[in-house]
Amino acid sequence: MKKFLWILLLPTLLFSSSTLHSMRAFYDISYAIFGVIGHSKADLKIDHDRYIIHIEASASGIAKLMSNQRVEIYESRGKIVKGRLVPDILEIHTKKGSHFSSLERYKFDYKNHKIIHFTQKKDKKIVKKEKVLDYFAPNDILTLFFNLPFYLQKNSCSGKKCVFVAVGANEKDGRVDIQKIDDRFKVRLHRRIFASKDGEMFVHLRDDGICDNALLKDVIFFGDVKAKVTKIEYQ
Repeated sequence: MKKFLWILLLPTLLFSSSTLHSMRAFYDISYAIFGVIGHSKADLKIDHDRYIIHIEASASGIAKLMSNQRVEIYESRGKIVKGRLVPDILEIHTKKGSHFSSLERYKFDYKNHKIIHFTQKKDKKIVKKEKVLDYFAPNDILTLFFNLPFYLQKNSCSGKKCVFVAVGANEKDGRVDIQKIDDRFKVRLHRRIFASKDGEMFVHLRDDGICDNALLKDVIFFGDVKAKVTKIEYQ
């Protein structure tokens, strides 16, 4: 069922903007017969040279029962350097109803060029583990898309694949492939989401850089899962 919540979360992970100011966006996640199966909310808070991105996904209706009222929360915190978001911490929280289930924390150590991964899970007892990732990345899965305009200045990715590395994309190496096709970006996270083998998603960005709709292709039992922005608030 964790993978099911990933379906709700994926479109919002790509929440972005070409200009940095505090804002909030709401998304509905739906597919064919069943209509809306969940909601995602994304917040960007800017305070001088610091930022916080907070993203939350939850199921609705019958999907809420299927997921045991599970909620997935991603939060990235860090600095703003020359218009780019530079992450210090990425946290991934999982809750079942109002109860804590698990926490993953990634700490970026730029001086030693490493990322420390801390996990805490609660089943019958609380288990804590810490390790250093096998790779280093200058972005997490949230900051990558906010920083994408900066990278696209160097490489358009039109008609060809651009390869990036972002913490939280996949457990092995953080690889993310991005390719511009017409007015959309094809994003591949190399992470299996049900039968969507590589987590392949097509994303459309508005002129201001905000993701207004996304399509996750060929998910087993679901077909194509769609996400659409319903409201945007500027603060």
